[in-house]
Amino acid sequence: MNNHNQEVIVCNHCGYDTNPVTATNCLKCGQPLDVFPAKKVNKSTKPDSKFLGELLLTPWAIWLGFGLLFLLLSWLIFSIFGNFSSLNNPNDTRVVNSRGSNQNIPPGVKLYDSIKDVPNVPSGTFNYGGGNTFAALTAQGFHEAITRSHPNFRLRFTEPRDGKSGGKKGVAMVLDSQLSFTLYGASLEDEHYNKALQRGFQIKQVPVALDMFVFFTHKDISIPGLSIDQLQDIYKGKITNWKEVGGPDLAIAPFARDPKSTNLLNELLGKDVDQLSSKVQLARDYTEIIRKVAATPGGISFGGTGPILGQKTIRPLAIAQANTKDYVQPFIDDNKQVNTTALRNASYPMTRRMFIVYRLDDTIDQLAGEAYVNMLLTKEGQQIVEKAGLVPLR
Repeated sequence: MNNHNQEVIVCNHCGYDTNPVTATNCLKCGQPLDVFPAKKVNKSTKPDSKFLGELLLTPWAIWLGFGLLFLLLSWLIFSIFGNFSSLNNPNDTRVVNSRGSNQNIPPGVKLYDSIKDVPNVPSGTFNYGGGNTFAALTAQGFHEAITRSHPNFRLRFTEPRDGKSGGKKGVAMVLDSQLSFTLYGASLEDEHYNKALQRGFQIKQVPVALDMFVFFTHKDISIPGLSIDQLQDIYKGKITNWKEVGGPDLAIAPFARDPKSTNLLNELLGKDVDQLSSKVQLARDYTEIIRKVAATPGGISFGGTGPILGQKTIRPLAIAQANTKDYVQPFIDDNKQVNTTALRNASYPMTRRMFIVYRLDDTIDQLAGEAYVNMLLTKEGQQIVEKAGLVPLR
């Protein structure tokens, strides 16, 4: 083994570092050591390879290596599952609030003044579906306004095969690639997000309006109102006569939309929806329900504001929080206008947000869903939302 205090000359040609200071040529390659300035070094400055190996095998070095590896793996795991969680978060609906401020607008959702200002509107015919509130928007000219500004963006309302349209059916049809987008009156659930991921894409919901649950009766039923717990007991079959709630001695005839199609009964009864009374008569759509309640003494039903606002053959019912008599009317001005004040200050007991649901799959269907949301959230679109009996977000 060389003496660690011996001076040597490092060859500038091959790097050999054991040439004695008296050598004129490299002992390894034979090149002159004086062609370039030779570098004299002390052997004590060059670590011995065996010494380096022993150093790396010391306990503190081993533990340091394991610590660095643990930190690296932890960062990778956090990054992977953190991103997955954000993709699968059903509450990640960061949109415009009801006062018009732009709070955390998600990608693809921007605010414009008019429908014609909305960019990236695809050309083609696109299927849409879901709740009957779409009919109110269409009746107030929303789709006509779209056609005037974007004539190549054509929309076609598409019902499920059984003819029973509704929010639940609409979401199922979006997941099955039968619709480009749908209107939905409830928040998506984990099963929706999970089913989308299993099929290789994501699903998104964006709020576009606020709505009320409006209860209405036959015109001859004249009572101050009902509380939420009384309404629940009616649909559970615990209250069966109007005299039990201050009305005439007349049997109550409850009607409702099919819970397989919509979330209306789920919103009223919650986890007790399986306790639905066998006396509840199910109907296909709002038109059928309104006709049946108007023709049935003792009839009662409920739904969103759009299809019920302005109806003359039925009586809208004031409702109150559970176990109270603080009744609040859903409409004002002789049932011609939504009670927006009661909705905004939360004095009206039952409200909901209306969503547009569409796929995130990098296809033309995604473009259609994003364009429709952007048009509905324009100032022009929100004015039509208000005319349709909903409360705008902007």
